[in-house]
Amino acid sequence: MAHLVPVAAGAVAAVLAGGMDLFFVRAAWLHWTGSDRAPDISYGYSWNPSVVRGHERGIVALAASVVCLTVGVAVGAAAQGVAGLALVHVSAIFILGSLPWTALHLTIAYFNWPKALVPPHRRGESGSVAEWWRQRAACDKGRGPDGR
Repeated sequence: MAHLVPVAAGAVAAVLAGGMDLFFVRAAWLHWTGSDRAPDISYGYSWNPSVVRGHERGIVALAASVVCLTVGVAVGAAAQGVAGLALVHVSAIFILGSLPWTALHLTIAYFNWPKALVPPHRRGESGSVAEWWRQRAACDKGRGPDGR
């Protein structure tokens, strides 16, 4: 009976991660369609509005990353009985699936590129790095961050 505990824990982790995926996929859909009901994403490490807007622009790639991570956990739970294969499967899914989507999320958040993954109504925005650079240049010229 003790050999079932890791499999059950992996299955519970996969179900909980799947529930979390529902939030991210719903948020990605609402942001993509431009709905007023889209959740505001506020990260505790940044109160900078341009960074928060950047992460909202990249929510589609972030949702895909979290879904790939959940698939990796589910595959790891399913392959628990086969010695050594669980780690290989989870690592392969993470490296081939979740990691590239996370990198795309960060490029969208900070540079607003690639435009195909940015919600259509937000493609004209500049990235967080461009906004920071513009504010820095305005402050260097003796003007405030708004350019006055």
